[in-house]
Amino acid sequence: MIEIKHKVSGEVLHCVDADSLEGQSLAGVKLAGADFSARNLAGANFRNADLRKADFTGAQCQKVSFYEASLGGAILDKVVATECDFTEANLEGSHAHEADFSKSVFRYAHLAQCDFTGSKLANADLSVADLRGNLSKTDLYQADLRGSKLNGAVLVSADLSKAKLDGANLLGADLSGAHYTPDQFHNARATGVIGRRGAQQVAKKPKRSWWQFWG
Repeated sequence: MIEIKHKVSGEVLHCVDADSLEGQSLAGVKLAGADFSARNLAGANFRNADLRKADFTGAQCQKVSFYEASLGGAILDKVVATECDFTEANLEGSHAHEADFSKSVFRYAHLAQCDFTGSKLANADLSVADLRGNLSKTDLYQADLRGSKLNGAVLVSADLSKAKLDGANLLGADLSGAHYTPDQFHNARATGVIGRRGAQQVAKKPKRSWWQFWG
């Protein structure tokens, strides 16, 4: 029998009749503030679960379903959450330093005010997600960011190499020291992006000198 307790009060929130939480279904269970730190949760199902302010520090969460789960204010520092499904999940205000979300799906997820400093999101599907938070030093190599909200986001020293940015909103984002190529922004909204060379207005045509209008 495994008791899932509240991280502060120690109150038992839920019991699972098993020796491990690996592969267990906790779909729809109310687990706000639960302590999952250092747990092996690989393959578990948290679909539609209430996980607000839960602590997943250092947990093993490979191939976990967080579909439409509530994770607002959750602590996900150093979690290994590769190939997970966060589709339409709410992670607003969550904290995820040095976590690994490689190859995970965050389509339509709410990630506003999240802090993903130093985390890996390589090859992740973040399309149409709200990412208006701190993505400093994140690995977004080959990530799908099409149609995402990145306006005002902090992407300082992030790796955006080969990331797909078609239709993304990067208005006023800070890409100082970030790795990217100018052609990645051709189909993105990127006016006022701050980069290595200061404010950039991507794809803006240069003004013609007055004498060029005379032939």
